[in-house]
Amino acid sequence: QLYQQPIVPAYGDDNGGPAMEVFVRLGEEQAEGVSPADFVRAAERYRLMGMVDRWVVQTTLAALGRGALQIPPRRCVAINVSGQTLADPDFLEFVVECLDSTGVAPAQVCFELSESSVVANIEHARRFVGVLHGMGCRFALDDFGSGVGSFSNLRSLPMDYLKIDGSFMRNLARDSVNQAMVTAMIELARKLNFKVIAEQIEDSAALEVARRMGIDYMQGYAIARPKPLPLAA
Repeated sequence: QLYQQPIVPAYGDDNGGPAMEVFVRLGEEQAEGVSPADFVRAAERYRLMGMVDRWVVQTTLAALGRGALQIPPRRCVAINVSGQTLADPDFLEFVVECLDSTGVAPAQVCFELSESSVVANIEHARRFVGVLHGMGCRFALDDFGSGVGSFSNLRSLPMDYLKIDGSFMRNLARDSVNQAMVTAMIELARKLNFKVIAEQIEDSAALEVARRMGIDYMQGYAIARPKPLPLAA
């Protein structure tokens, strides 16, 4: 089942970034005792993430195309792409066909690629990002700071957003080390001309600190909890 969680501008100005993140969860009946992370790990173990990601992309774009899913002007929908799927050379053609068949403008779509999956599949990532970014799609580097990515590789990709790993946002108001790490990541993002998204902002204190530090977009329980995506027009 598809869920969505809003992403909001930190300062209230609607300046064209992602309006929501779309992600997949098991339905309530199947999900008892199974976390989203467990579901993804199982799908990766059995090499099923390619099928899952294709379903998410096709279903989300179809909902956008027929108006069941609506976003504000100049905003976009963020869709995650796993490392397993990024390594599939046929996935790029699949995405282009979905955009063509649904009539969705590429600028309405933002693909989130994790730092680790980009580094592990750098040649596939260059082709995927290069072609779709050239068409108008936007890209976010997800889970930034969680690994030891090569900055020389990351600098060569035409990304739009840097999404700081949620572990750095926990206890942000009280953890001086996390504050220092987030400050450094924001400075790096500015050098690369990326906008910054903070995820997993769980309380009002973290929200205020993130805003003061210069975060551009925010996502987390302090803003809104995930809810099922409307798929019927």
